[in-house]
Amino acid sequence: MTIISEQQILKLSKYFSIIHHTKGRMRIAVNSKIKEMQKELKTLNISIDKAKDIPKKIDGIKEFKFIALLGTITIIYDENIFNIQMVEDFINGQNIKQATDFINTFINKFNLTGG
Repeated sequence: MTIISEQQILKLSKYFSIIHHTKGRMRIAVNSKIKEMQKELKTLNISIDKAKDIPKKIDGIKEFKFIALLGTITIIYDENIFNIQMVEDFINGQNIKQATDFINTFINKFNLTGG
């Protein structure tokens, strides 16, 4: 079941940019204007509180840190397990269908709608 569309993923991706990436570690900047998407995410009935736990459930993600004050995300990952290219593609607005399918799978698999 599709919860979020390719157009919405593409729109969302514009709020992120890669600060630094080395094998096994990526830092991402989150534009503070992402708050503009909160209303749209609410209409999709996606629970942000539930979504915060997604990274802990993805194979290959060792650590996921979001620092709201700085607007950064740090992902520590096992390059042999987790396909970081998908994250890069999402941020660069490429292969959006793959990113959309991946995100919708997790929304459905981990019941991220509601509450």
